[in-house]
Amino acid sequence: MANKSWGIKLGSGGICVPFCESHSIVGLGWKMVNSNIISSSSKEALWQHVSNVCNYSDNRAIGSATGKLFRFAQECAIGDYIFYYDPPNKHVRICRVLSEPLYRNFDLNTDIDVWHYREVEYPLKPISILDFYGVLKGKLLGPRMSFWTIFGGTDYVAQLLSGRKPGAEQTKEYQDTMTVLKKLILKQVEVFADQDWEKVAADFLKSQGAQIDGRIGGNRSIIDVEARFDHGIFGEDIWRIQVKCYKDRKVDWPQIEKDFHHVGDAKFCYVAVFGFTDEARRQAEANGVLLLEAVDFVPFFMSGKLRSDLIYKLGLTA
Repeated sequence: MANKSWGIKLGSGGICVPFCESHSIVGLGWKMVNSNIISSSSKEALWQHVSNVCNYSDNRAIGSATGKLFRFAQECAIGDYIFYYDPPNKHVRICRVLSEPLYRNFDLNTDIDVWHYREVEYPLKPISILDFYGVLKGKLLGPRMSFWTIFGGTDYVAQLLSGRKPGAEQTKEYQDTMTVLKKLILKQVEVFADQDWEKVAADFLKSQGAQIDGRIGGNRSIIDVEARFDHGIFGEDIWRIQVKCYKDRKVDWPQIEKDFHHVGDAKFCYVAVFGFTDEARRQAEANGVLLLEAVDFVPFFMSGKLRSDLIYKLGLTA
């Protein structure tokens, strides 16, 4: 039987990710649910057990919990792949299941809500969410669940493990054409002024599910855009974004650090249209600052989601 792929949410905002990775496990909560019943009973018997031990007010909630636990313990098999998103680090991890379902009997003094778990290994390095295969991104970030099927995930892993880029089955002519198109777009966006890039950043964040506070640029010295998220690649946080468009130089860490001190307890994203120095990239990764430059927006430019005045400047068809 072919391996399956699954998605899992490791706590709100990925709070359980460090704990799970330190033990090479992934898992679910439901501490009061009996692990033997999860692993061996029918779905009907599990439903009744969940109904008895969990304080759910309606059958729909009982059914939802039962389905997640049943999939995790009985439908997920050794050798299957499990995908999860790590919001603080903005990357996706893919792990392979090594064990049958187990019940946690270690680190009992922590308040981490992971009790029913599977031991895993990591056959691939972390993948930046910005580089994650678009076909699967919505399947991983969209569901508001704890454990679900990721259709197409196994083929994606097989391609990565064989050294191929997902989508590489496209013809060389197609790939060459897309490469030329991306270069043309990067050349064309040089017509954008600073205020245009602030609009680009705001529109991009909206496309990722953000609520924008309504003000873009203006007299604010540090923050050009403020965005609030409740899901998606930017987690469940407030983000403050600074946009710089220096055509003569790349942005270095001291300038980012200076602005970083003014963002308060929000997350910080720095957009430098023409790039960053290597030192800026190293320090930003160490300090949890997200860096974006023009090339990161190319797929968004091609999506048709830009506002009409920017599409007109780019010369793209609306």
